[in-house]
Amino acid sequence: MNGNSNCCGATTNPCDSTIAELPRYYPRQLITPDDLTLEQNYFRDRMRRHNRLLHGWGVVCGALVCPATTTNSDGSVSFTAWQVQVQTGYLLGPYGDEIILDCVRTVDLRTSGVTGVTGEPCVDAPDPWCSQVFTTPSTTSTLFIAIKYKQSMMRPVRVQPVGCGCDDTSCEYSRLHDGYEIGVLTTCPTCNACDKNVLPAPQPQSLITGAIPSCPDCSCGPWVCLAQVTLSADGSGTIQQIDNVSCRRLVVSLCDFWWQATGSLIVSGITDPGGDQLPIQLTPDGKTQVTLTVSGTNLQIGPGVTYSFGPGILVAVSGQTAALQTGLTSVTLTVTAQTSAAPGIYSLTVVNADCSSFVFSNAVQVVASGSAAATPAGSAASGAVAQPQNKAAGNVAPAKSVKTKGGGTKTPQG
Repeated sequence: MNGNSNCCGATTNPCDSTIAELPRYYPRQLITPDDLTLEQNYFRDRMRRHNRLLHGWGVVCGALVCPATTTNSDGSVSFTAWQVQVQTGYLLGPYGDEIILDCVRTVDLRTSGVTGVTGEPCVDAPDPWCSQVFTTPSTTSTLFIAIKYKQSMMRPVRVQPVGCGCDDTSCEYSRLHDGYEIGVLTTCPTCNACDKNVLPAPQPQSLITGAIPSCPDCSCGPWVCLAQVTLSADGSGTIQQIDNVSCRRLVVSLCDFWWQATGSLIVSGITDPGGDQLPIQLTPDGKTQVTLTVSGTNLQIGPGVTYSFGPGILVAVSGQTAALQTGLTSVTLTVTAQTSAAPGIYSLTVVNADCSSFVFSNAVQVVASGSAAATPAGSAASGAVAQPQNKAAGNVAPAKSVKTKGGGTKTPQG
């Protein structure tokens, strides 16, 4: 079925009417098949209208028409006369239907085309009741490969008998399955790119300018053209050209429109006015304030931004306002260690408003109250430098004389 069908099987244009009625369910309601069908048609009609009026119709991706090839026994490749292959793809039909071509289909140009059901195995099974009928085109050497949405009824089930049960062999189809029909046309489908009446597509800069647009109708028919195929004039079925461009109408898709966010947070260094080496010393008295400069890239200050050294260390950010400031290369912090801060080395954790975070290790050191800072190995605690003793010849200090009981002097040996 194409579009909407009534009970007699007649096909109607899905754009002729709009289903704007939705069933309302309530307790103890007797739900009939018409109620459930109405609900399905309501949402399907909304999706069709959305696709048709907001996205348009045409090929979204794929669905290329290629020559059909055959690999010979010697490994060489030959092209099959009269045949083309339609690759997988995704399309939006002129009525707003989704056309999912999930199998590579071989189409013989001497036939009217092939049909398929989305989701079925990708096998071109021959019809056991009918043989393939080939009709060689005689009036034209140019053919058009097009596709349209097709809905099929599937999975017949036996229906419970009514009344006495005399008619217990009737069946009903229990599924409606989305599918497609690939057609071989002798003329260009209306409103496709190769139609002479089609106006050039507007340029991107003109999409948001101009007069109020009118709503498009569904006069273009159900076909979406894929390619123009030119055959040789000798009737051998040799394919001279496959044009996938001139007759193909494309739909704007945003699936490939993306970008990588910039602005990674990096803390490269921390300094204080005295130029001390890291970790910078903090006294846990709750009074002494140390000014630190944090350097890096894409630093931020403002709402949602956190600078923290951990428990017991208060941090005040200079220049912070109610507005978020981004892209900074340096931030000034005023740091105060409380009396509750445990002695040890602390790291700086920076969290930006977008939750990007960076941990700078060994940033500050809280020194226990009353104790001196750690000194490098080999230096005296008082700061005085010890004088080494050298007993080598010529470098011995003169010995002092000691008075004896007799009043004389005696010089100790050694």
